[in-house]
Amino acid sequence: MKRSVALLLIAAALFSGCSKPTDAVIPSDISSWDKELAPVLKKLPEQDRERVAAYLMRAKMGEAFGGKGLPPGTTIGEALEGQKKWIAEQRAKQAAEESLRKKLAQERTAAIQKLGQAVTVTLLAKHEVPKNFDLGRYSEYQEFRIGVQNNSGKAITGVAGEIKFIDVFDKEIGAVNFRITENIEPGKSATWIGGRDYNQFIEAHRSVWNAEEGKYTTKFEPEMVVFKDGTKLSVSK
Repeated sequence: MKRSVALLLIAAALFSGCSKPTDAVIPSDISSWDKELAPVLKKLPEQDRERVAAYLMRAKMGEAFGGKGLPPGTTIGEALEGQKKWIAEQRAKQAAEESLRKKLAQERTAAIQKLGQAVTVTLLAKHEVPKNFDLGRYSEYQEFRIGVQNNSGKAITGVAGEIKFIDVFDKEIGAVNFRITENIEPGKSATWIGGRDYNQFIEAHRSVWNAEEGKYTTKFEPEMVVFKDGTKLSVSK
């Protein structure tokens, strides 16, 4: 009898020793994790422990926001595989997003190049106009003269874009938007004159106002060219 009991105890010990940590069921009661779950997790490689912990965190956060949470009876192995699957899905999603970003960037670059070939836009002059109450001008005014030349083979009825101001350190210090709506025949040019009320509390306004001739350059950032026949060239934001 004693021999039989001893054999049973040895068999039980061997069976217990052969069980894998991944077969252990994760307790539903989170308060018991430190006592029951933590010792089992310590038997796993560090990377697997981190993955299981991440899975449990996601499950509990999902439960807090109305999700199903941790399914009853989930084993450590299932949690580990679930986290690996989630990581693979996230990597695939990130790869798809990066591919889309590159595609859109390439399309934007091509559109800018095509639009830039259709027109040449340059800043001809900028002026700082002081306030004059007698003339009904109650604030300083920034005036810009912008030249537009039609390089295409079709008549243009509208050009929109932005002139960026770049300082000697190649840093953008401000910009001005413009829209010109007049007919420009192929090979011809037109001048846009416009501006904005000067606001001393806007840094970009101050920087452009104070930019000295010869100490800045400009760059045309195209937005759209509208042709007389109704066709358009545009650049997505």
